[in-house]
Amino acid sequence: MAKKIHIAIVDDHQMFADGLAQLIGNISEAYDCVPINSPLSAVQMIESGRRFDLVISDLIMDSINGIAFVKALRSRGARMPVLIVSGINTAPPVEEALRLGAQGFLPKSSSTETLREALETILAGEIFLPPKLWSAYEGNSRSPVNKRSVNGATSVELSQRQLEVLHLISEGYSNREAAHVLNVSENTVKTHMKLMFRLLNVNTWAACVSRAQSLGLIS
Repeated sequence: MAKKIHIAIVDDHQMFADGLAQLIGNISEAYDCVPINSPLSAVQMIESGRRFDLVISDLIMDSINGIAFVKALRSRGARMPVLIVSGINTAPPVEEALRLGAQGFLPKSSSTETLREALETILAGEIFLPPKLWSAYEGNSRSPVNKRSVNGATSVELSQRQLEVLHLISEGYSNREAAHVLNVSENTVKTHMKLMFRLLNVNTWAACVSRAQSLGLIS
């Protein structure tokens, strides 16, 4: 039996919290979701010792918003990853959320597959943003989504999962094969690829592997 992954879903609209909990539970039996209809209640639960592997929080709530909620968690020493979700149509405060310690942002209009990808990416220790938001921060070296990069790519730190993907692709594995070996979705592998391309300032896998070798990331 797979180890349970405990997820808190914080949203002051109980129907949405319950619905998202059911949807995530359908994605994997390993996900154990707890809907919480108040961010203040969530903070109190976590302060009292309740452990969660991931917190999913709405951006707009009556008592405090998702940004303030993340700040409240971090100020109390809580370090579990937080995914912010929102249905607003205006540009979301992604940079502020990431700067305060959130690990990703997901529009409520996203597909189930995108939700699956977000969960897998964040639980693997990576930042998740949908493609449209990633492109908005491309080339901005001061953005939190590019915090591992260094100008000119003379020094780059890749995560353990990114290195695993890089090694497999350099050995000739396809995206699908790499996903099977790593037990993640093919979309998750593609997300890691996009981020590595961005960090290494390349456009092809051949160039990615070559740049990684020149930087001593792989042999």
